[in-house]
Order: sequence, then structure tokens, then C-alpha cells
Amino acid sequence: MGGIGEIIWDEHLFLEPKQVSPKDAEDAKIEIRLMDKGMFKDALIGQFDLDLTFVYLKPDHVLLHKWIALNNPNGDDYATIQAYVKVSVAVACTGDEQVQITEDDGPEDT
Repeated sequence: MGGIGEIIWDEHLFLEPKQVSPKDAEDAKIEIRLMDKGMFKDALIGQFDLDLTFVYLKPDHVLLHKWIALNNPNGDDYATIQAYVKVSVAVACTGDEQVQITEDDGPEDT
């Protein structure tokens, strides 16, 4: 259950790009953006970039149930945290065993 000011978006996204060169994979990033959806224009609340290589070098190639701070690079103060998001990310290459991302059992920091 979400608390005051808390929104839970419990979705799994699976991306399987084809024919990606090793160099492109090493340079790739996952951009997580939180947007305020407007009638005519969307406004960026905050974002965070994750390097695929950073995730791949973690044990089992997984970043599991980690809180990340979102900030707005277009805002007046880039250092100001706009929101927190808990994410899990798994990165697998050809021949890697797929790791199942488990459900988060609670609000505690992991």
C-alpha cells in the first residue's frame, strides 16, 4: 500500500535489442524519467541515468530493489532531489542465465 505522496507503478519492462555491437552495449544507458503529464506539454520532474555496464558488473548482473534519487538537469538547482524511485534492473547478454527479479516484500531499504 502506498503512503501519502507515494505512487506505486509495479510494472516489468523487457527490452531485447537485436544486433547491438559490443561497443554500443558498453556505452548504453537506461534513462529513468519522471514526467508531469500536461495537456499540451509534459514537464520533467526528475531523471536518473544508469550505465548498462554498471548493472552488468553487479553480482548476477542485477541491481535489485535500490532507491535512486531523481533530479532535474533542466532545473535551477541540479543537486536538488525531486523524487525517489525504487528500481530493479537486470542486464543479460547472449549466453547469460536470466535472473528472475523478485517482488519487493516491504518498504525497508535494501
